[in-house]
Amino acid sequence: MKFFSEEIKLLSVYILVLFVMIQLSLMNGQSKNSTSSVQIDTMVKKDTVVKVEDTLIDVKDNVVLFIGDSHTANEQSGWQRVLCNKTGMKYNNASVGGKTTYWMLEMGVYKLNNKIDYCFVYGGANDMYSSHITPTEALNNIKGIARMCEGLGIKCYVLTGFDPRKCTRTQNPNYVPRYEKLQELILTEYLEGATPIDVRVVDRKDCWDNLCHMSPAGHKKIAEKIIKDLKLKTIN
Repeated sequence: MKFFSEEIKLLSVYILVLFVMIQLSLMNGQSKNSTSSVQIDTMVKKDTVVKVEDTLIDVKDNVVLFIGDSHTANEQSGWQRVLCNKTGMKYNNASVGGKTTYWMLEMGVYKLNNKIDYCFVYGGANDMYSSHITPTEALNNIKGIARMCEGLGIKCYVLTGFDPRKCTRTQNPNYVPRYEKLQELILTEYLEGATPIDVRVVDRKDCWDNLCHMSPAGHKKIAEKIIKDLKLKTIN
């Protein structure tokens, strides 16, 4: 009888130890789940406090140079003026109506310097209207400006211009396909030192004439597209 009594005691102790081990295991699992839940909750909360404004680029007081033709030469309501008013960049415009990309390349030589932070290039319409400047030649001129910017540490952006098929009404049968080809090259060719921006957001109703010299509404659309694509911070 004494032997059976000792055996029962040992069995009881064993059962008790086993019970405690099971309880500890369950508690540890709950603790891990709880910790994971807290970590996930913390991560979610941490992500949700990130504001969109924190990712915007502040360009206030940065010096910007605009090189282009008549589509960038409107000093009162041009897209370049709207862009500077909205972002606080310091305005410097070297655009003249009727000029080609050959002239724009020359302006790059004279106007670009290490005090400029940004350069926007918008040209080629006059090149494509004439018959002696090819889309490839125009693109090479733009690439020349881009390379100068890269050498000076200037951020350079090349605009496609408006959609000529949708926005223009001209008797020149070569203008639209040639301009479309230039825009295709701008968007697909490697522009060393520059980034293309597709600003074909203007409607026919935003054009004042057959060659789409834009109304203030059209200029505003282009400025807003640039701000959106480059994630620029606005001041008003």
